[in-house]
Amino acid sequence: LAACGGPAPTPLQSQYQRETERALRYHARGELSRALAAWQESLRWAEVADDRPAMLAQELNVGALALALGDWALAERSFQRAHPMAAALSDSVSESRARLGLAQVSLRQGRFGDARWAFQQVLDDIRGRDAAAALVALNGLGLTHQALGQTAAARAALAEAEPLARVHGDRRLLAATLANRAALALRAGEVESAGRSLEEAVELDRAAENLPGLAHDLLLLAQVRERQGEARAALNLARQGRTILQHTGQHPQLPGANESPVSGSVNPGVRLR
Repeated sequence: LAACGGPAPTPLQSQYQRETERALRYHARGELSRALAAWQESLRWAEVADDRPAMLAQELNVGALALALGDWALAERSFQRAHPMAAALSDSVSESRARLGLAQVSLRQGRFGDARWAFQQVLDDIRGRDAAAALVALNGLGLTHQALGQTAAARAALAEAEPLARVHGDRRLLAATLANRAALALRAGEVESAGRSLEEAVELDRAAENLPGLAHDLLLLAQVRERQGEARAALNLARQGRTILQHTGQHPQLPGANESPVSGSVNPGVRLR
C-alpha cells in the first residue's frame, strides 16, 4: 500500500482487513455460518480500533447474516446498534438499511403490523433516492400485506417492484422480486405464471452464484413442478434446494422469507421471500 502512495495500514487495521476479506470469501462461497463468525471477528477489531464507520458496516453485515441464519435476536441487536451509529455519522444509506433490517426482523417474528408500518416509512423517506432500499421496502410491503391477507395490496407492491428491479439491474434484487411474485401467484393457483417467474429467478441467481437465494428459488420451483404433475422434476429440484440449504447453513423457511444481507459491501441483492 505504501508503494502506491498511501499510508501503510496499522496492525489493527490490517487485522480488521484480514477478517473482512475472510468473511467476503466465505460469503461468496455461500458458507453463511463461517461468514457470520468472520464478520463478528471483524467487528471486534473495528471496536478495538474505535473505527465507527467500520463498526457500522460490520453491525449491518452481522445483522444480515443473522437474519439469513434465523437468529432473530442477534439480527435485532445488530440493527438496533447500527441505527444510531448511522445517524451519528450522517450516513443515510446505512440508516435506511438498519431500519429495513429491523422491519425484516418484525416480519420474520410475525409482527406484521409493525413490519408494514416500518417498510412504508422507509419507502416514503427514500423513494426516488435509493433504488435498492426502495426494492427491499416494496418487497417487504408485499410480504406483509400477503401475511395480513391483503392480496390486492401485496400484488400492487410487488408489481411496482419488478420494473424498478429491472431498471436497477442487480440480478439478485430482480431474482428476489420475481420469486416473491411467484410465491404470491402460487398461492392464488396461478401455477404457469409462477413457473415462468421462478425459471427466470433461477437463471439470474445461478448467473450471480447467489446460493442462498437459489436454494429458495429451487424449492419454490419444485412446488410448481409438483402441481404440474412433474413428480421427478419436482424431486430433483427439491433435492438441489436442500443440498444448497445444507451448504449455506440456512433453515427451510416459510413462504415469504429468505436471506437478506443488507450491506452493499456483501450483497446488494437484499432479499425477502
